[in-house]
Amino acid sequence: MRAACAVLLIGCGFQSHSTATTSSDAMPDSTSPPDVAPPTDGDTMLCSSIMMGNPLFTVSACAPTISSIMLSSSVTIDTDTGTSPQGLTCATTGPICVLAAPSITITATGKLAAHGTRPLALLAHAITVRGTIDVASHYNAAPGAGARLGGCTFGSLAKGAGGGRGGHADGDGGPGGNEGLAPGTGGHGGGTFVIDTLLGGCGGTHGGDGSLLAGSPDVSDGGATTGGAGGGALWLASDPGPLILGPGAIINASGAAGAGGSAQGHGGAGGGAGGLILLQAATIQLDPAAAIFANGGPGGGGAGINQAGTGYIGGQPGTDPDGPASGGTSGPGGVDGLLLAPPAAGTSPGDGGLGYPSPSVARTGQPGGIAGRGGGGGGGGAGAIRVVSTADLPGTSTNISPPPLRLQ
Repeated sequence: MRAACAVLLIGCGFQSHSTATTSSDAMPDSTSPPDVAPPTDGDTMLCSSIMMGNPLFTVSACAPTISSIMLSSSVTIDTDTGTSPQGLTCATTGPICVLAAPSITITATGKLAAHGTRPLALLAHAITVRGTIDVASHYNAAPGAGARLGGCTFGSLAKGAGGGRGGHADGDGGPGGNEGLAPGTGGHGGGTFVIDTLLGGCGGTHGGDGSLLAGSPDVSDGGATTGGAGGGALWLASDPGPLILGPGAIINASGAAGAGGSAQGHGGAGGGAGGLILLQAATIQLDPAAAIFANGGPGGGGAGINQAGTGYIGGQPGTDPDGPASGGTSGPGGVDGLLLAPPAAGTSPGDGGLGYPSPSVARTGQPGGIAGRGGGGGGGGAGAIRVVSTADLPGTSTNISPPPLRLQ
C-alpha cells in the first residue's frame, strides 16, 4: 500500500492495493494499442475518498486498475454500461463509473467524452491532460455523465406560449420570457442546491405549448420542446504525482442549450445548468492556455405567429457553451408572417437568454412582444468547480469558470 501524505494531511485518502508487481507505474504498456491498454491483474485496486469542507463534501470510489493509458484519439464512454466502442472500460460496481490506472495521459489529439447516469471518475498516480475531457450535455444529444435527472426543484412551469426556465445548480438559471402580452406565463422560480457530493446540474424546463393559461396549476403541459440537460460531473484524482492540465487542455461540464419553440404558440425551452468538476491532487498545475468550465447553456427562442395567413417561423435552439467565457449563443425567436426578415438576435422578441457566466439579466428569456408570440427560454445557471489540494487552484476568469472553491 502507498499513500500520499500531502493529500492525507488535508483530509482525504488515496490508496493503492496490489497483489501484482509492475516495473513502472509511470510508463504505458508498450505492447498495447496506443489508445487503450488491456487490463492487468484484477486484484490491483485504486481507491480515493473525500470528506471535508463546509458544507461537508463527501465522495469515495474504489476500482480495479487497467494498464496505464495514453489516449491520443476520441473515446466515448457510456457510464451506465461502463463500455465504449473503442474498447476502454470503466468500473460500474458503485454509483460512479471509475477509470483507474497507474497513469493517465490525454494528449493534444485525445478526447474522452462520457454520457450516462453515473458521473465519471479518473483515478491514477499521475494524470496529465493536454486534450479534452467532455462530460457536458449538448443540444439534441444524450445528457453528460452524471447530469442530474431527478430531485430538481422546477418552480412554476411555462404556460401558454411562455418560455421555460433555465436550470439551477450552484447558481440560478434565468426565468423564461412571457408569451407576448400575457404576463406570468414564463417559467420561473426553482432553486439552487448544495454541492455536497459528485453530481451534475439540473436541466431547464420546456417551453409552453399553448395548452395552459396564466393562473393554471403548475403541471406539465406536454409541450414538444424539452429543456436543455444539466452538465455532468467529473472527478480527477492524482496521487502522489501532480495533476497536470497543460496547454490546450479542455475540461467541459457545461449544460446544454434549450430547444426552440417548434410550433405556433410554443415558447422556447430553458438551457441546462452547469455540472461539477472535482480536481484532487497534492499539486495541481494549470496552464494559462487550459480551459476548465461548467457553464450554463442558453435558452431556445419562442415561435413566431401566423398573422392573416402569412405564415410564421419557429424559434431556433441555442448553441452550447464552448469556453470559460461562453454562456453559449441564445436561440433567436421565430418570425411571424408580417415581418420580412428576422430581427437582430440577442435582445429581440422571443429570444432565449444566455447561460452563465452571462449576468442574471442576460439569462432572462425575452418576452414575445405581441399577442401569441412565444417567449424565449431562460439561460442555465452556474455549475461548480471544487478543488482538493494543498493550495488554491491558479487561474482567472479567462480560463476557468465558475471560480473554483478549494475544500478545506
